[in-house]
Amino acid sequence: MQRVFILTLSLVMLLTMDVKSRESAIEAVDTENLRVCADPSNLPFSNEKGEGFENAIADLLGEKLNIPVVYEYFPQVIGYVRNTLNKKKCDILIGITAGNDLVLNTIPYMRWSYGMIFLKENGIEVDRPNHPQLADLSIGVQAGTPPTFVLQRYNLMGRVRPYNLTFDPRKAVIGESMIEDLIDGLVDIVFMSGPIAVYYLEKKGYDKSKYEFIPLETTDQGWGRMDYYTTMGVRDGETDWKKKLNKFIKENQKEIDEILVKHNIPILSLRPGKRKKSDSTTDALIKGRAPVQ
Repeated sequence: MQRVFILTLSLVMLLTMDVKSRESAIEAVDTENLRVCADPSNLPFSNEKGEGFENAIADLLGEKLNIPVVYEYFPQVIGYVRNTLNKKKCDILIGITAGNDLVLNTIPYMRWSYGMIFLKENGIEVDRPNHPQLADLSIGVQAGTPPTFVLQRYNLMGRVRPYNLTFDPRKAVIGESMIEDLIDGLVDIVFMSGPIAVYYLEKKGYDKSKYEFIPLETTDQGWGRMDYYTTMGVRDGETDWKKKLNKFIKENQKEIDEILVKHNIPILSLRPGKRKKSDSTTDALIKGRAPVQ
């Protein structure tokens, strides 16, 4: 009887500890302000002037929650999540890749992809990553990013002008350098993030009539993952906060899409069809590098 009593008491104590732990996680979320962590200079995503699409989505969320938006700015370099969200300097990251194990992800509100980008005036007819014309073109790609697997598969690395993978965005913006080189003719075509490519093309005065963007979607052909879902991110254990954000996304997806269109973000359907298969199916699908760590 005494043993049963001790076991029951232990179970009650464990349940109490679990509830308290969960409550403390919930209490960490500020109910008076929407505390957002963001990069101060990372357009088209965010900046200190509030010009990015993530800034606009944060404004929409703040409006729906009826609380002011306040920012904790920190550059998206190694340690970004550790030094912001995990230190409770904010309660939400507006944009982070789905499946990132550093945060608790919400449902996705956007799907984007890497792609092939070239200027229409240059007479390029490429419409797929194995187009024969690529063998005669100078190709720009950021070393270590998923498109390099496509180029390796089709033996095109000899045509590549590589750009550094690791960099400090406070000192250099690789995406802008790639687009400048495309415009200046140092490369004929670039394989890079769609949102970043389109932003810098638009910034340089090139609208959709002057360039071609061809998305690279993930297939079953062994060249790695090319398309990614973007979610919001919160701290582990803050399940109620996550549920509230999921509800916001579901109820306001149309308005979120309008924000993305306004900022010229090339997006893919959130509900893609079946992955395309090749004759020789491979299990070599490689998980892409998350944009923040």
